[in-house]
Amino acid sequence: MTSRRAESTSDSRSRLGVIDIGSNSIRLVVYDGLTRAPLPIVNRKAVVGLGTDVERLGRIGDDSFERGVAAVAALVRIAEDVPVAQLSLLATAAVREAENGAAFQAAVAVACGRTMDVLSGDDEARMSALGVISASPQASGIVGDLGGGSLELVAVENGRVLKQTSLPIGPLRLMERTGGRLEDAGQIIDEALSGVHWLDVMRESEFYAVGGGWRAIARLHMGQHDYPLQVIHGFHLQRREARDFTAMLEHLGRQTTSQIRAVSRRRAEGLPWGAVVLERVIAALQPSDIVFSAHGLREGFHFGALDEATRAEDPMLSACRDLAGQHRRFADASGDLERWLAPVAEVLEAVPDRLVAAVCAIADIGWLEHPEYRAEQAMLRALRMPWSVLSHPERGFLGLVLFVRYGGSASASTAETCRRLLGEDGASRAKALGKALRLAFELCAGRGSALATTPLSLDGQTLVLTLGSDAAVAAPEKVERYTVSLGRALGRPVRVESATGTAAQKKKAAG
Repeated sequence: MTSRRAESTSDSRSRLGVIDIGSNSIRLVVYDGLTRAPLPIVNRKAVVGLGTDVERLGRIGDDSFERGVAAVAALVRIAEDVPVAQLSLLATAAVREAENGAAFQAAVAVACGRTMDVLSGDDEARMSALGVISASPQASGIVGDLGGGSLELVAVENGRVLKQTSLPIGPLRLMERTGGRLEDAGQIIDEALSGVHWLDVMRESEFYAVGGGWRAIARLHMGQHDYPLQVIHGFHLQRREARDFTAMLEHLGRQTTSQIRAVSRRRAEGLPWGAVVLERVIAALQPSDIVFSAHGLREGFHFGALDEATRAEDPMLSACRDLAGQHRRFADASGDLERWLAPVAEVLEAVPDRLVAAVCAIADIGWLEHPEYRAEQAMLRALRMPWSVLSHPERGFLGLVLFVRYGGSASASTAETCRRLLGEDGASRAKALGKALRLAFELCAGRGSALATTPLSLDGQTLVLTLGSDAAVAAPEKVERYTVSLGRALGRPVRVESATGTAAQKKKAAG
């Protein structure tokens, strides 16, 4: 069976490319298709600094102008060679505000035969917010996208864009306005924020931090605090922790930043400037916490190109189904698994239905690994999925469920990352669901339809596994052992019986 992911990857008619022409960098991303959880198959960047002189001179400097045109032309050639069905060139603050921005547009058109769209500040803000919403459909709070020249702020509620604004307080702009004096930046930022009156009603809500400068702050914090997962998207910081860390970064001198290895040299040099913007935003908004997002303008543009039905899909489920499609050995058994697991899901009422559906979609992805490494490899695949549409606890939950499903012990040191992301209660629920899947695959060997002959049910507080007369059970003692183990994980008595209702085994699990 050919997966939807394989079809979209092999079909260039569905590929969408975006060249984001920002104040600091120019980046090309080509997505593998118009799907709900797209994967970037090409991601290339040129650091040009178009906005470096805009505040001081009012125009793009001659050197940056020439290098920018050359960079866009090169990225266009790369995209055309892929090839892509659609390629869009989107320019932001530097081109928008420079007096020679129109000349830059014209030069790009001559160099590569492509028309560049210059986004207004509101359009840029809205597109960045759509990028966050594409990963977190129920996002509520304020999205902040920090570019080199501007900060876009957008109020969102349950996945809807309410208000947006663009402020000229990106790090490059601040450096120019202050003559490089970081101590003068705070007042400029505060004055800009004070003019956005709708921010007052959004105080103490979540703040979604977008942009390379802020992702560098998250990466540095993760490295210094031994965070268990090196995935920026979905990383949370509480307000006080973020405030203290940004305040520390503001005092880093050039010599110190030059020695930072966790981020690129250029990002390290800009850390104090990105930190002061975030610190002043935190002071003004008092957000409940800061959520770092890898989705922004480019992902928002892709999201806007989807039809309404595709936009309505759950991005986590789409990502898991796409991952399963890459590794499927039989017909999709996820629906059969969900129905069979319904009694377990009822007991584990704190586990959302969508998370149960997601783990059922990927429950068989480890079959092609060596048996000795299936548990670990399946866990790592879930933890490190390239799709930026899962929270860190979701990654940990999926990873631990798969680890246990393939026979791993939830208390093993190998699974420590998952346990740290989940906490004790979350890990306990993942363990139980993993044991249920281990039993399911012992009964059906990956063929979902076979589960109909061995239904699972609840009889009051007792978990009952019924073996039908046509059930193909090769190792009854293993089935009994797995059922008892599941009962222990759920804290329920268990019973294995024949379809006639005559008890074959009766066991009680320890609570």
